[in-house]
Amino acid sequence: MVYSLNWKKAVIASLLMLLFASASIGTAAGADVAMFVTADNFDDYVTGTYTGSDGPGMWLQDLGESGSANYKIISSGGRTFYKLESSDAFFVKAILPYYFLILYIGPINYSVTASMKVDVGEGGIIFRVQPVKVGDIYYLRKYYLATVYKDSRKVALWYVDEIEGPGAGPRLALADIPESIDLDNWFSLNVIARGDNLVVKINNQELINVNDDRLSYGSIGLYTFKGCAASFDWINWIAYVPQATETVTTTITTTATGSASTVTSTVTEGTTVTTTATETGETTVTMTETTTSPAETVTETVTATQTTTEKETETKTVTETATSTLTSTVTEAGGLRCLIATAAFGSEIAPQVQALRNFRDGFVTRTFAGENFMKAFNAFYYSWSPYVAHAEYENPTLRDIVKTSIYPLLFSLDVSKQAAEPFSTIPELAVLISGLVAASLIGLIYAAPIVVSIFLILRWKGKRFNIKLLYPSAALIMGLILFALAEASASPLLMILASSTIVLSAMAFGAIAPAKIFSIWESRKRA
Repeated sequence: MVYSLNWKKAVIASLLMLLFASASIGTAAGADVAMFVTADNFDDYVTGTYTGSDGPGMWLQDLGESGSANYKIISSGGRTFYKLESSDAFFVKAILPYYFLILYIGPINYSVTASMKVDVGEGGIIFRVQPVKVGDIYYLRKYYLATVYKDSRKVALWYVDEIEGPGAGPRLALADIPESIDLDNWFSLNVIARGDNLVVKINNQELINVNDDRLSYGSIGLYTFKGCAASFDWINWIAYVPQATETVTTTITTTATGSASTVTSTVTEGTTVTTTATETGETTVTMTETTTSPAETVTETVTATQTTTEKETETKTVTETATSTLTSTVTEAGGLRCLIATAAFGSEIAPQVQALRNFRDGFVTRTFAGENFMKAFNAFYYSWSPYVAHAEYENPTLRDIVKTSIYPLLFSLDVSKQAAEPFSTIPELAVLISGLVAASLIGLIYAAPIVVSIFLILRWKGKRFNIKLLYPSAALIMGLILFALAEASASPLLMILASSTIVLSAMAFGAIAPAKIFSIWESRKRA
């Protein structure tokens, strides 16, 4: 049951997904950038039997039907692994609870790999697990299941809806397992979900590839069936994040009067677009070409008007006027686009947009810490920014609001860069100080007014609003420790976690500090 989940696990899951997996929400099939979500080898868990729903680490233990089962962390043969063993329960599952209340907060398109062994009967991976409401309670009862049958040497892909009864749901595919795969020992089971496409692999051999649109999102888990047992080790969850793309429309309109004329427009900077329009007599021809380009492109509009006059031997004058409007794609070497700022200020070369890009490409990404933080930030930013940018183009009022809101961000970045300037000889320290200052100012400018307003409203109503800086302070200290470890070990994944933790905790600190100060001042005033 979702509501029986330990709240600490829910908070941890929420933070992890905000850092690592938000980017994949709403993506389409065919994403081509892999991003680490989480991994678990069970080595740091305490061996023994775990009862109830609160399993080891992040795992939520769940029985599909009434009955009993054993969940054990076992150390044997040089491995520490998680064993699910059913006595008489139909569906025995261990699920990673990437939910906030009943809302799924994990990636949409992803790959899950488990090193596993079927001890008795069958076992496998469940994915796109979704909650189903029964009465007033939500249960995790709907999912896809890729399961390995040891005795018959088959692998099957099922759609399962336990609410409909044990075994309810159609089998989507069934395949033979090659004799080269030894099911008596550990093997690798991999499932890939991209859009409607579902793939199942064993030891990297693709055995099932089908399309099904019943479930489009949901978390992952481990599985065994009634009277069966399966062991799992080295769970690896990878999200697929799309490259940001945009649609560019090229329109050429030519009006010619008089004799036949030919107009050729060519853009040779970065990408070359050549369009030829030929007219005879008094005609107007409009040609439109639409292409999709990666996020590393900018859009530029060039308008050219040409008028030519020539005299023939019979003193007859012919005048031709050609007006061309060309929207062209030009490759920019400066990295990913600032989509929202570009839409707000109307141009990729606007000073404000250039300032944001220069801060990112000329300062932040030139350091190990900054480069890895930007991996997490870009994955998050480009998952939703194209939709905001599109809305800006459609709504001038929204564009003005966004434009106004960007100026405090520019101020924060400029102050943070000045604060880091004395440490420029130590780039990693400089980018750390800059990140702390910028994040604190962003929290102070954008979020603190909201927090203070809530504080004042609650005080006005006579309600207590206890503000604690302990939690963001503790998170900040932990982030700094991880930062030092990441620098020492040169671990990109650890640096992503460290830098994201530092930025988020600094923003939280800046957001609640004014309300805390006001609370202290008010308490002293009353005393």
